Amino acid sequence: RQRMAWALCQIVTIVPSNIDRYDFTEVYTHYYDNCVKHAFGNYLDLLRETSYSPLMAEHLSFLDGKSHQYVYQEEDGRISRADENFAREIMQLFSIGLLLLNDDGTPVFNPETGMPLETYTNEHIEQFARAWTGFRRVQSRGNYEDNDRWDRNRLDPMRIDAAWRDPWPVADLNGGFVGDRFPLCSDLPDQSFLKAGAKYILNGGNPLPTLMTDRSEFADEERFPQLLRLEPNPSSSKLFKALAPDVNGQFAMTVVLEDDIDCDG
Repeated sequence: RQRMAWALCQIVTIVPSNIDRYDFTEVYTHYYDNCVKHAFGNYLDLLRETSYSPLMAEHLSFLDGKSHQYVYQEEDGRISRADENFAREIMQLFSIGLLLLNDDGTPVFNPETGMPLETYTNEHIEQFARAWTGFRRVQSRGNYEDNDRWDRNRLDPMRIDAAWRDPWPVADLNGGFVGDRFPLCSDLPDQSFLKAGAKYILNGGNPLPTLMTDRSEFADEERFPQLLRLEPNPSSSKLFKALAPDVNGQFAMTVVLEDDIDCDG
């Protein structure tokens, strides 16, 4: 596992000299731990977690990126472009590379020109750069080495600021748009939260979602009870039993339903 993790961290790499904490240790060992965790897993999961890493965002300069719409409307009315650094490197270095390849690793050639086909163009980079806007650090905490009083948390996954994020569709590499294959909320079946695969995350005392920006008034149970209140019957509800603590009174941080559950409310 350690050999695989070491190989992965040489591919999905960060450079301490590009980060304003090159003299610290824990933030880098934590980044390496992500490679250890995903060493025998899915490479997409590693890329996803890496994309939320504040070290990667600082290294490849998409940290605190703002959309053109936000800069133009909310700041000084200037024309701006999203930072293209990570959008380029995640394709060129971390995944598909520069040239389209056959299954045996040989380049695919254009039959008309005889030249190798490129996997992406600069227009694709400009499109994907807009997808990496709005990533910001979460609030700093005091129980790790880099306790920055200026609130520069370099350890925990970043959050997405909806106000800074580019809201418009992003073209993909295949003539469609990023996210085309994902269902809309209106496409989900009724009571999808009771279907197999539904995920429940323990947020503690905070009812608002993590790593997202939501209206703070949504935490007011009296004003928005329909958003927050779920009280399954302990004696008959299969959902209650699925989410209940174990024999030691410990709640699971994440619960994924294995089977469909009938609604008893």
